[in-house]
Amino acid sequence: MVKFAHFSDIHLGFQKKAALQDIERAVFENAMDDCMRRSVDFVLICGDMFHVNIPEMRVQKFVFAKMRQLYEAGIPVYVVYGSHDFSPSATSVIDLLAETGYITTIQKMTGNDDGSMSLEFVTDEKTGAKMAGISGLAASKDIAYYEKLNTDNLESEPGFKIFLFHGAISEMRTSDDVAATAEAAMPLSFLPKNLDYYAGGHIHNFSHQEFADHHPHVVYPGTPFAGYHSDLKNNAEGVRRGYVLVEFEKDIGVTSVRQIETPSCDYAPVSVSANFKRSDAVNTDISKEVDSIDPKGKIVIMTVEGKLSEGKTTDIDFAAITDDLINRGAIDVEIKRNKLTSSEYEIKESRGETADEIAANTFDENVGQVDSELDALTGKRGADLANTLLGVMSKPPLENEPLGIYQSRIVGEAMSVLGLGDDDDENGTRQSDGEARQKGGKDTAS
Repeated sequence: MVKFAHFSDIHLGFQKKAALQDIERAVFENAMDDCMRRSVDFVLICGDMFHVNIPEMRVQKFVFAKMRQLYEAGIPVYVVYGSHDFSPSATSVIDLLAETGYITTIQKMTGNDDGSMSLEFVTDEKTGAKMAGISGLAASKDIAYYEKLNTDNLESEPGFKIFLFHGAISEMRTSDDVAATAEAAMPLSFLPKNLDYYAGGHIHNFSHQEFADHHPHVVYPGTPFAGYHSDLKNNAEGVRRGYVLVEFEKDIGVTSVRQIETPSCDYAPVSVSANFKRSDAVNTDISKEVDSIDPKGKIVIMTVEGKLSEGKTTDIDFAAITDDLINRGAIDVEIKRNKLTSSEYEIKESRGETADEIAANTFDENVGQVDSELDALTGKRGADLANTLLGVMSKPPLENEPLGIYQSRIVGEAMSVLGLGDDDDENGTRQSDGEARQKGGKDTAS
């Protein structure tokens, strides 16, 4: 009997808060340790192992250490890129892992004279399992590969065969999965037929379906912890997370497909309706709900939604609520309030010929609702300021501009728009950090 582990959508590096980073790391390391304890023959990772193609060094260090342990234990790791950890113009950490020999990338694609594309199998030396796959690309651009794919050699090849992919199958897509609904899906018919196991990624919830005609086992393991904030909310609602353990016999095929849970932490869900209530009443309701739970050692997931009858959404003191929960021992507090609105403060839809015109009109029509003692934030001045700031924040990176330089440049320009830039230059105008850095760090202080 052969055993292998199937992972996807680990999204290492997604978490920005230290407490959640610790959980993210622990879930990953414990899952890989579990694979070693179970003596799996190999591991599949079907995209979005990382949240970005080059995550911070903290993430790289613990991933390389764990991959080395798998390598030394004789457990190969086979990978396809996901839409998050692939970059068409830059090296990915996955490339570095492949260079060390700790992992093997699967996509082996060649072009044919007729314009079609073919894939080659990669064979696992120990088990003889044959694997082929297609990596996921941003905005579902990988669908073009499937449209050109000639699957004859994949379907006629003898032996136990696995197809790795990162993309949503329309027959398996559900409305409660953010990743699956955000981008286009492809029909099941795009996958090669009559292989033994289809190892999917991109859908964040576990799913295993058997399409008896040509696709016997199409499986998504889902994220082991969280790759979107909505995943944490789903966790609090009881969605099981983990990886998939598969067993197969060479002459029989797949005999078992099981989800193995990857424990993370406890959750405390809090839900409050704001419909037809004053803001002070909602504050009171939240306080009652928060007082009724024990947040110690838990991630608190708070959902506040509905339309206030009186008061503004900013009247609800979410900062004080968060501080109270953290002081009472909560690991983290995630507040979902994107569906919280107010009768007193509603964004009016504006018209225009272009996106810029629509934005300008929207600011003009709505800035009057802003309550501020600063003249620069109200009236026509406030609308112009907001529109200018939006333009700065919408600028794309320059060609080959490193992310850190881009972020610094945009922050510097935004600060300058707000009158909070660094030093005046020789012409008496404000200059941002990004501009100074691009000029070689020249000190232009007056």
